[in-house]
Amino acid sequence: MSMKKCQQVEIDAADPFKNDVLDRKANIEILTQFITSYEQSIVLCIDAGWGQGKTTFIKMWQQYLKNQDIPTIYFNAWESDYTDDALIALIGEIGLSIQELVGEDKTTAEKIMGHLYKLAVNFTKAAAPAMVNLIIKAVCGSLTDADEVSKASGNLSESLVKEQITKYEESRKTLGNFKEALSKLARCYADGDAHKPLVIFIDELDRCRPNFAIEVLEKAKHLFNVDNIIFVLATDKTQLGHSIRAVYGQGLDVDGYLRRFIDFDYLLPKPQKNQEFFKGLIYQYKIENFIKNSDYFFERYCFLLNKYNLTLREQESFFNTLNLVLRVDYQTSLKENNSNYGRNIHTHYFFTFFLIILKTKFIELYKIIINSEDVDDLDILIKHINSYLISQDNNIDINIDWLKAIIIFIKVKQYKNITITGMGEAELFKSYLKKYDLPPERYTFYSLLDHNYRNFGNELNFIIKIIDLNGNLIQLN
Repeated sequence: MSMKKCQQVEIDAADPFKNDVLDRKANIEILTQFITSYEQSIVLCIDAGWGQGKTTFIKMWQQYLKNQDIPTIYFNAWESDYTDDALIALIGEIGLSIQELVGEDKTTAEKIMGHLYKLAVNFTKAAAPAMVNLIIKAVCGSLTDADEVSKASGNLSESLVKEQITKYEESRKTLGNFKEALSKLARCYADGDAHKPLVIFIDELDRCRPNFAIEVLEKAKHLFNVDNIIFVLATDKTQLGHSIRAVYGQGLDVDGYLRRFIDFDYLLPKPQKNQEFFKGLIYQYKIENFIKNSDYFFERYCFLLNKYNLTLREQESFFNTLNLVLRVDYQTSLKENNSNYGRNIHTHYFFTFFLIILKTKFIELYKIIINSEDVDDLDILIKHINSYLISQDNNIDINIDWLKAIIIFIKVKQYKNITITGMGEAELFKSYLKKYDLPPERYTFYSLLDHNYRNFGNELNFIIKIIDLNGNLIQLN
């Protein structure tokens, strides 16, 4: 049995929107018009939560810009935060991208990069830390003249202060040379067209170490503040704010702080075509080969998808696990009775979906189902179901009631101190059905306890075993 994880969306070089199931083309076209209307340097933030497709969005946009002959560079900040210096990482990524240039532009760019490397030494952590801090503060505008520099460095000796002031003045000149070289480099990328910007995409900033993320922002805004260089940050601003507060304290006005570095925000719209996305996942995994009653499968998944508001990444995680469950069940059934479908899963889609979602999104509730031997934890689980799974569809209401009954069944089977209740399993099970308003006369809940229904426990055990990847298993037979 061949298994694979969910693959990233393939960006077709000729048609970057070929696999665009979320209809991002219109967003990208509008943003392209926006950034190309500026000749000055700007920093644009693509803001979206975890798992909402930011990386796919900017890679699709990058390819679209390339097809419009607009030069781009992609920098994954998280993959580079093992370095001590964000400036070195940024310049290094620019240097690597020169290999995509051809002819005279490439030769000129290589010469400019050699000059930039020499100039950048003055702004890296290899330089005297005190001096670097003074330069950055001066560039930010918080220090405006030599007297303020002197005051800020009051902990240095008088002679050292004078020396640092001289270096500061020299470094201001170096900064000008650095920006001039960057401007020339941008023109090389644009093939000499002064109206074409160089667009630098910075991805995964919210996943970086707090200090590194802050340093990337500072360097991008202040050292690369050159006409026709556009920075596009793809980040979760809420998470980035947590990182910044981890450095500067919880009382910091994060929005005010970020406004120093980010000129424009673009809130990436939430996907409007979730069904197209998960159908793409089903096609990728070839899950349709293992589905019995596909209409029921789709309707129940769509219901849970909407109720739990699963992100794109959470959906990918869901289908990674579901793919494993369906394939193992299928292979097991072939060995046992040569069935065309798995014998354990197709009658328990709703419970299987629910359990995978808990493991993906609510791990503590998942652990209660898997590990807890306290039947009183039922209150927590039933309360959760009542809060999230509200339906106006009678057929789905039946699924929800059966889900509650199955969870009661599991918890009663797990209960090790049942003797102190003075009841057997059957009596305890019936008492909880009544407690949670699950009338046995409406459904055949009591059949779960029949001797002839012994396989029910085996089926649930099988599902849980796969989802939990052979972790702590419970005995339900």
